[in-house]
Amino acid sequence: MDMDAELREQNKETIRRVYECGFNAGDPTVFDDLYAPSFRHHNKTIHDVSAGGAGEKESMRRFREAIPDACFTIEDQIAEGDRVANRLTIRGTPVKTFPPIECTGEAMEFRAVAIFRLADGLIEEEWFYREPDGSKPGGLD
Repeated sequence: MDMDAELREQNKETIRRVYECGFNAGDPTVFDDLYAPSFRHHNKTIHDVSAGGAGEKESMRRFREAIPDACFTIEDQIAEGDRVANRLTIRGTPVKTFPPIECTGEAMEFRAVAIFRLADGLIEEEWFYREPDGSKPGGLD
């Protein structure tokens, strides 16, 4: 495997850890270990958190508090250069409002795309796009 291919695989594994260990399992150390202090989330829905991995850790804590059974599934993952793109399915049952997701007590499912930029093995930037009706209970047809 050439160096570029190896780096792309390492970057993909870093992002898998964010979803599997951080968001699905609720391990807050992932955010300390994998996010650069200068991390920037371009599409953040929570604006009253600090910058860097600490802010993402707080966002994850609030998300899991609102949707404790949340499960992020990476359906597709593509790496090129310093970017990793992910097509996600997110499922769970909101027990508390997490804007724009309302607490209905009903299971929900939505799809999203998350693109990350990494440098020196750390996550520097994220762009997150949710499908327009993704916060509605019951999922998609």
